[in-house]
Amino acid sequence: MKNKERAITVRAARQLALAAALACACAARAEIGVAFPAERQRLPAVEETYVIGATAPGRTEFLYVNGVTTDVYRTGAFLAMVPVKPGTNTLTVFQGKDKLVRTFVVAEAPAQAAKKPDPIESDDDPRIGKQSAWQTTGTLFTNRVRAEIDDGDTIFYLPKGFVLRGAEVKDTQWLAVWLEGRRGYLSRNLARRCPDRQVPSKMTPAPDPAIGFPDKPPYGRRPETVRICVDPGHGGSDTGALSPHGWFEKDVNLMQARAIRAALEKAGFQVVMTRDDDSFPALYDRPKKAYDGRMDAFISVHHNATAANRNPRIARHTTAYASTSNGLALAQCIQRHIAPTLAPVKDAGAQMRSFAVCRNPAVPSCLLEVDFINLPEGEAESWDQARQAKVATAVVMGVLDWMSPPEKAEGGDNTK
Repeated sequence: MKNKERAITVRAARQLALAAALACACAARAEIGVAFPAERQRLPAVEETYVIGATAPGRTEFLYVNGVTTDVYRTGAFLAMVPVKPGTNTLTVFQGKDKLVRTFVVAEAPAQAAKKPDPIESDDDPRIGKQSAWQTTGTLFTNRVRAEIDDGDTIFYLPKGFVLRGAEVKDTQWLAVWLEGRRGYLSRNLARRCPDRQVPSKMTPAPDPAIGFPDKPPYGRRPETVRICVDPGHGGSDTGALSPHGWFEKDVNLMQARAIRAALEKAGFQVVMTRDDDSFPALYDRPKKAYDGRMDAFISVHHNATAANRNPRIARHTTAYASTSNGLALAQCIQRHIAPTLAPVKDAGAQMRSFAVCRNPAVPSCLLEVDFINLPEGEAESWDQARQAKVATAVVMGVLDWMSPPEKAEGGDNTK
């Protein structure tokens, strides 16, 4: 483990020094780099795409992307929006005597969007097959009963081995299931039919996965008694977003998460990390670690990027996401402190969004999108250790607010 930690620390240090190294390398080799789009990369059906890359900082020649003059940031990074067409496109970047030519492919627009199936209005719908007993085979975090097929809110979480009433829905990969007199939908690959079991009642009570967990924040407790799980997003082969210099989101997530851990521990909190090296914990193993460890809070650390056809300079913002009401309270408190720390980056506030790591039925959980790294300014600031320390301090202040009794919490009532 020490060798892995040393390796990731060395890589992070190299990334922080990479812009300076590129200045020397580019001067010697006359090199221009494009991080996105990659050679022969296939893009969805879009009418324009962003192009990000880097050249040597300090060069005085104009840089052109497909003939358009493009600003170069102080680190040598650049961003341009380029119109494209379906099929093979050519990208040409040149500066002085240096030139890079690349091709990439844009998909044709679909002739017609796939039509969503009509909603099932009643238990008598002919698409619902014979009702029988089914037993769940997935885990608590995958066995989500949804309000609608392919969509909808999670209405129940089921443990592995739970038996309930279900029926296959024709021409889909879903089961209609019944609990507490309510019909929902469970993915067919998360259960097996039990022909020898009595068919459970539609009124079968759903298990409560939050039993034994606090129903409110740890109001008034000392930080030494509070346990927080910090999750550096992505890792391993899952690199996450890409910056102009070709740096990976997974690495800056880990750097920022380590800074958050250090600040929390300095304040007295107990901290557990889902990863502390360049590994990839399975997606649902991350909230499971918080659940199994009876953590008081879970914070996932990410950095953002836009879709290919969106200008990251216009889209740039900071936000915090949650999927449950108790997670939203945590996200709101943290975001209130992070936003002024990152100003003038736009504050998009705390928002509800159904992310896997946030759908913990018992542990208040949130996901931080600190900044956008697919633009030069976001890249430079996200990899800056001084700003990472400020963000970490903001997280601590947010957690302390969240722990304050409502009448004492800064910014209003934490219970909303």
